[in-house]
Formats: sequence, C-alpha cells, structure tokens
Amino acid sequence: MQAHAQAVSAKPVPDRADANQVDAPVDTAQAKRAYRLLKIGVVATLALSCAIPVSLNLVDPDLWGHVQYGQDWLEDGHLHRTATHTYTAVDHPWINHENAAELVFALGYEKLGIYPLVLLKCLLGLGILTTMALVARLHGVKMIAAWALLLLVAANLQAFFPLRPQLLSFLLFTIAMVCVDRGFAFWYDEGRSGSRMRLKWLLPLPMIFAVWVNSHGAFVAGLAIVGTLLAGRMIEAWLREGRDSLKTQITLAFVGLSCIAATFVNPYGLGMHEWLLNSLGEPRPEITEWAAPSMSDPVFWPFVTLALVVVSCLVGTKRTRDWPQIVVFALVGWQAASHLRHIAFFALLAGFWLPGHFQSAIARLRPTGNKKLAVVLPSRRVRSVMSILILGAMTLQSIALFGRLSNFQVSRDKYPVDAMQYMVDHGVQGRVVVNFNWAQYAIAALSPHSTVAFDGRFRTCYPQEVVDMHFDFIFGEQKTLRHRSKNSPTISENQFRILDHHSPDIVLLDRSYTNAADVLQQVASRPSPEWTMLYRDEIAEVWGRTVRFANPASEDFIPIAMRVENNTPLQGALDWPALPDYSKYKQVQAFRAQRDDASQLDQVSNRQKSDIGA
Repeated sequence: MQAHAQAVSAKPVPDRADANQVDAPVDTAQAKRAYRLLKIGVVATLALSCAIPVSLNLVDPDLWGHVQYGQDWLEDGHLHRTATHTYTAVDHPWINHENAAELVFALGYEKLGIYPLVLLKCLLGLGILTTMALVARLHGVKMIAAWALLLLVAANLQAFFPLRPQLLSFLLFTIAMVCVDRGFAFWYDEGRSGSRMRLKWLLPLPMIFAVWVNSHGAFVAGLAIVGTLLAGRMIEAWLREGRDSLKTQITLAFVGLSCIAATFVNPYGLGMHEWLLNSLGEPRPEITEWAAPSMSDPVFWPFVTLALVVVSCLVGTKRTRDWPQIVVFALVGWQAASHLRHIAFFALLAGFWLPGHFQSAIARLRPTGNKKLAVVLPSRRVRSVMSILILGAMTLQSIALFGRLSNFQVSRDKYPVDAMQYMVDHGVQGRVVVNFNWAQYAIAALSPHSTVAFDGRFRTCYPQEVVDMHFDFIFGEQKTLRHRSKNSPTISENQFRILDHHSPDIVLLDRSYTNAADVLQQVASRPSPEWTMLYRDEIAEVWGRTVRFANPASEDFIPIAMRVENNTPLQGALDWPALPDYSKYKQVQAFRAQRDDASQLDQVSNRQKSDIGA
C-alpha cells in the first residue's frame, strides 16, 4: 500500500495549460462555422473594396457629346451619317462606332438621370468582377483567393471606368470570355469521352460581335483576342489528334469566320472596316490613351504589379498551362505596354484566366508535409475583435463608396463653366474654335446657336486637314511625331489657319495650351487686330471677332465695361451636365428684338415724313 501511494505521488502533475487542453475539447463544427463566417466577412470586405475603383466619378470630357448625339438620334428619328454640330466638316461622312452606346446613354440620362447612371456603372463593374469570381469558383478556386486577385484587377480597371462607351466593350468582352471558358472547360480533360469542346457555348460569339461592332470600336481588340484563342485551339487539336481533328478544325474556323462576318452588321458595312484600317494605322500622340504608360500615370504601378503577378503565377503554378491563353496574354501585354487603353483588356484577361494559377502558386508557399493544421476555435474575444474590424472596414468602404456615387460634378477650375455662362449671357454665339477636350461640352451647352471647329470625335467625322489645323494651333511644334496630311502646310504656317478657316466668330481657349495662347496674342498685337478678348478667368479665355463683337456699329457689340478679366481662383462645382442658365440670354434676345422693331418703326416713320415733305 505504501509503495502504491509513493507511485501515485510520483506521477507528474500536468501544468495549467496542459490541463486546459485536456479539459476543453474543441467543438469542430462550431470552429468550422466560425471560420466560415469569417471567410464570408473577408470576401465581402474584398468585394466592397473592388467596388470603389469601378465607382470612379470623374467627368469624362466626351460624355456631353455621347449623350447629345444619342438625343439627336432620338429627336430626329434617324441616324446621322454626316458630321453634326460643326462648321468645318459639313456633309463629311461620320463613321460612328459608338451608336448603340450613345443611344443607351441618352435614354438612361433622360429616363433615370445622371446619378442612377453612375450607380449602374458601379454595379456593372462589380457584376463583371463577380462573374470572374464565379468562373474561378467553377475552376475550383476559393473565393478569398479569387477576390484577393480581383482587387488588383479592379485597381487596373479604375482609370478606364468613367461613364464612356467602352463600358459596353467591357460588358460584351465579359460575356465573350464566359462563352469561351465554358466552351473549352473540358479541353484538357484526357478522361472525357466524346468531344472536349462544347459548341453551344461558342455559337453566341457571332451575336456578341454583332452588338459590339455597333457599341464601341474595341470590338477589334475582342475579335483579335477571340480569334487568336480559336486559332490556338485549332493548332492544339491538330497536334493532339492530327487528321482526326478535322471536324473540330472546321467547327472552330466556322465560329471564327462567323465572328468576323458579324462585324459587317453595322450601318456602314465595309466602310467601318475601311475607316478602321486607315485610322488605327496612324499615330495619335495627341490622345493620352494611345500613349505608352509612363511612371506619372496613376495606372502605371498597378499595371506593372499585375504584369509581375501574371508572370509569377504562370511560372509558379502546378496547374496545366493553357498555351493559347499565354500567347494572348503576351500579345495583349505588349499592346498594354504600348498603349494605355489596352491595360483594361490585360486586366480583364487576368481576372478570367489567372485565379487558378494564382491559387496554385500561393499554395506552393505553404510548408510541405501531410500534417493538417488543427481546427482551433478562437476565443469569444478574438471573434468579437475580428467581427468589429470587418464591420469597421466595410463601414468605411461604404462611406467612401457613397461619397463617390453621390458626387458627379463639373469643377469650375477644370471646365469653362463660367466662360460658357458669360457667352450665353452676352449672346456670344456662332462658329466657335475650342480645344477638343472642351468641345463636346461646348456642343451640349451652346447648341444649336453655335457650332464647333473640331471635337473629340476626331477622325470619325473630320478630315485630316482639319485635325492638323486644330492640333497645330493647340500644340504647335510641341508634338511633332503625329501623322499629318500631305496637303497641310508646315506647322508654323498651319497653326494660324484655324482662325480663318470658314470664318469662325469666337475662340474659347483653355489657357493651359500655351501655343494657342501665344498665337492669339500675336494676332491681337497686329495694328488692326481681327480678334478681341472678351472674357478671361483662371482657366479660360473667350475671344471674339473684332468686327462683330468690338465694333460699336455691330448689333453684337460688347462694350468694354461688359468685358471680364478675372484671375481669382475658381472654386466650387455644379452637378453634371452644368449647362448654362439661358434666362438672361432670353432677356437679351427679347431686348434685341424690341430694339430691331423700334429701329424698323423709326425707319418707317422717317420714310413717311420724307413722303409728306415731298
């Protein structure tokens, strides 16, 4: 008995921690439920983070034009085939590759208003990203991994998500990528009996391109991507099956050729393609989106980061590499490195094709071994802290998102809001020379009383000689590598021509274009200046034809006392579209009408007196 007691007393006593481990068995079901809720919270936070980039609320300078042209179509009941709202390209053919998008914008603005459109744009972006996540899920990718990658994708899309027709390109490209993904979902499945290609998913592609060609010019990029992918599949089928792949070859060729044929379903037929061949082959250094990315561009580092992630994942993945996809990645990456606007398509491709490789590459960073981590239920305090952090993050993100979606304004220090109002108030109307990034605002604000020399429609409706006149005036010798017509004079001569071409009445100038400002100063310093400054503020100048606006004998004469020079900083903004108030204009027109009537009565009275005297 004594020996037994000694043996019992000699048995080691577990410490407090060990005792807790023994006495507190883990509730596996409860722990898994806690982690499931945590994952849902993290995924929701990541998704909300992705919504912020696609809620970009910057006003695009072409938005006024897109809405206006759609409204013109609705009001006139027909599609305009020649240039409108311009005096330099009257009756010039207009190849508009954004007809459907502009119709959507016009109807959306008239039926819903601008802020619902901003909300729908954000929902569209979030819908595209959600589609990518769902496709990734079909490929066995966990939602946390998918949305973590999509956050980087969204950051790359941000700069390309203002209200513009290219949004329809992103939507249609997304639909096309889903069709392609499902059509070749079993392409590398060696154990699958029967065809590895699901034709029913590929047949909608031609219909997608029939819509796309009428919505936005980026259908060319989509056609190149889909065509390259189909060609790659044809090569793979031949290498794998040889002559036995003839049926697959014919089917894929039929789908590809049908996509090409579908792009001829547009109001211009072959004319659309002829214009594209001529236009896309010419450099456009004047347009920022066609320039190569530089370190000063907000999208530069997100793009570099995404490109490095793409390369790293394709190198580090354990999944089957899809070589046609890699070829497309390389081609689109090359284009993205050459032209800013193609970064969006590189990001979209990454959202669809990279999640599986991303998850696989990340998994390789885990410690090796077969031992699984134990399921541990976090304490109530830890769960509470994590819940508070997730809810706090989502609250802050929601506040930021609401701030973006409720603010779509035209800043007075970026757009000529005050200058436009001055022009309307004083009846300054007619043929207007205005820099292209303000021109479509001018069209919406001053039409139908005024027309412009040139606007953001660029070569779709303006001859190259007019394009040259405008940019020679704006930039002078600053951008000399651009394409110019052989019929245009030298830049030093041509920079003055737009002030005489078709006798413009007004110049509305962005003062940041120093060459144009210098040209006007040279003209104004001549002994008998043809142009007189009527208005000037921090960002804009309005010049009028001297014989019309500075001649006391003219009915449009503006006295010196009514001319404005105000260099104080402009502050504040107006809700888009920030169009001028025409109430004073109507008063001015009524006054002029009364003056004309009084003048006519005086003339009649004078004739009567002359007749009586005779």
